Parts: sequence; C-alpha cells; structure tokens
Amino acid sequence: NVTIYVALTKEVDSSDLIISTLSYLNILISFCRTKLVRLGHPARLLPQVLDSALDAQVLRADNSSLAGDIRKEMKVLNSKLLKAKDRNTKRDIRKELKTLAKEERKRQQLAVADVIKNADVVLSTLTGASTKKLAGITFDLVIIDEAAQALEVACWIALLKGPRCVLAGDHLQLPPTIQSVEAEKKGMGKTLFERLTEGYGEEITSMLTVQYRMHELIMNWSSKELYDNKIKAHSSVAGHMLYDLEGVNKSSSTEPTIILVDTTGCDMEEVKDEEESTMNEGEAAVSIAHAKLLVESGVRAIDIGIITPYSAQVTCLKMLRNKDAKLKDLEISTVDGFQGREKEAIIISMVRSNPKKEVGFLSDHRRMNVAVTRARRQCCVVCDAETVSSDRFLKRLVEYFEENGEYLSASEYQSS
Repeated sequence: NVTIYVALTKEVDSSDLIISTLSYLNILISFCRTKLVRLGHPARLLPQVLDSALDAQVLRADNSSLAGDIRKEMKVLNSKLLKAKDRNTKRDIRKELKTLAKEERKRQQLAVADVIKNADVVLSTLTGASTKKLAGITFDLVIIDEAAQALEVACWIALLKGPRCVLAGDHLQLPPTIQSVEAEKKGMGKTLFERLTEGYGEEITSMLTVQYRMHELIMNWSSKELYDNKIKAHSSVAGHMLYDLEGVNKSSSTEPTIILVDTTGCDMEEVKDEEESTMNEGEAAVSIAHAKLLVESGVRAIDIGIITPYSAQVTCLKMLRNKDAKLKDLEISTVDGFQGREKEAIIISMVRSNPKKEVGFLSDHRRMNVAVTRARRQCCVVCDAETVSSDRFLKRLVEYFEENGEYLSASEYQSS
C-alpha cells in the first residue's frame, strides 16, 4: 500500500494536475484502487472533483457521524440551560456541555485523521503541507507539481513528508515571482528544480519529449530554441487546424497555423500609462481585429486568448473587447497569468515599438516560450518586427514566423 503526497505549487483543481505528474501517478497506482484526498477549501474545487475534498469525505466518516450526534445532544442541553432556573442544575448542564464539546472535537479530529490515513494519494498546496491535519504523517513518495515555479523554501515544507520526491516542471518556463530584489540576489530566485538540474543533469532528470497540445509548426520553434529539438508532437495534435473544430469555417483567418502581423511603419508606437506600464493602442486594436475575424469564421470566443507581457496593455485590450458583445468570452491576460493554460488560438501582443528599439523584459526567453506555447491550433504574433528584432532571440522568433507562417502588415487590419 503506497501512500503518495502531491504538493501543488499553485491553488488548482485536482483535475488540473500537469500530464507529467498524472503519468507518474498512473504508473504508481495503476494496480490499486485509488483513494484520493484533496486538502483545501471546497469552494476552490470544480463540482466534478468535490467528492475528493477532505471536508466531503470527513462528512461521510463514522467518527464525523458520531460528532454530529454529539452536536444534537449539545443543542438539546443548551435549550435546557436556557430554561433552567436552579443554579446547581445550570452548573451540571454546563459541565456536561464542556465534556461533550471536548468529545465532539476529538471525534472530528479522528474523522479527519481516518480519512487521511486511509488515502492512497493526498493533494495540497506546498504551504498546505504544514497544516496540523498532516502533523506526524509521512508518505512513501512526495510529488511536487510545477516545481520550477516553486520557491525552494516552500518545497522543503513538503519534502520533509517523505523519503523520496519527484519534482515535475519545466525550468525553461516562468520562475516564481520574487518581490525582494535583495532576496533574489542572494539566491531565492533560483528554484530547487533549477539547482538540481544544473548540478546533476541527466543523472536525475527525465525529460518528457512528446507533447499533446500544439500543432507541430507552433512547437518547432520552441523545441529548436530551448529543448535541443527533442520535443515531438503527438500524432493527435501534430496537424490539427482551427477549421477542424466543429462549426469553424476554412478561411484566410483560420487556415494559417502561425501568423506574424508586423506593425512596422504603421504609426503604432508604445506609450506609458500613469503607472509606467507600457501599452500600445494600435497593437491592441489589431489584436482585437484578428480575434473578431476568427469569431466571424466560427471560432468560439472562449477558445481564443490574447496575451501580452504588460498589464497596461491588458487593460487597453479589455476596454476594446468590452465594446463588442460577441467577444465577451474572449480571455485576455498577461503571459504570467496564462502559464499552465491553453487556448485553441492565441494572439500575442508584444507592445514594444520605439525608435531606440528597446524590448525590455520581452528578451526573457522563458516568458516568450510560455507565450507561444499556450496555443493549440493557431498562434498569431502582433509586433513591431523592426523593434523586437534588435534582440537576437526575438529576431529568430520573427524569422521563424516569417518563413513558416503567414506574414501580414498591420495596415491590412486597419483597412478592413
């Protein structure tokens, strides 16, 4: 009987565990009937996985039923206490209530302990590993999901729960957010996942090389740039197109898999908002215009995402989206907010367009890796190719999209 503890870097539903973690779990528990318990507030869970919540399972436990009976008895005694006039009678009732309250807490704690003790797999957040409910409990194996986004100090909370640990994640995607510059300089910015990968390499790492999300044209750029061409697309997704979706028409907007919309020479320069975040109204309008074309071809707005590195651009895009009721389900977010997510079509607004050709944190390889790989069937990059090409990494991205996809000028959207 192997007990497994899965620590989630972020609050997600049990159904959202990454494929690598689930694959490892499937191997380990394929020969047993899995009893899964999810710690945390039930309000954060999807309806279909509510039965796995600790609270839900505790309610079905024998000790919880006994605790319920005790609470009923206490309710009766409280009614008697209100009606009692004799001081000695009141004292005796209060004494009995105190004893029952102590027994009720004990039964409730036993119910929680029984559920966790009988579980094959326990899931929680990293900080959730410090809950009193898990005090003194150890597991045969600890799995930390999205470990490349987890602070090392948070990992150790879960690591101490078992003798063996599997870290699942991708250190070439976004790292954890470090608010303190001083802490980052002193090493907090480097995750345990990254440190172990650098220190031990292939001795301890196992790379999953088949992906089940992207069309191979979207995948190939990332695979070549960051994964030594080791990533392959599964046959079920390698050639899937937007127009393969039910209700979607084959059109000039749905036929390409990768699109580069160049704003160079279109008078769409960046500006700063009041909080000094960068935005580009012209790019925002082009991004919304492309989303509209997709919706007109039958793509559901909920299957489209617009992502951008800058919060000011998110605000600008949302203002434009809200003017069209057909786009109300179109999701708009920062790159960081989209990590771990996917959409059938992704539009990336890169924002930067200036005479000095400054690209800011667009040059962060991991951020662009996340942005492009959110797309399943189409990825459309909207940018000032002249500005972003000042960075070698981004230049190769622009060249890849030009050579393998459809190249358009933003002026074509202005006139449409």
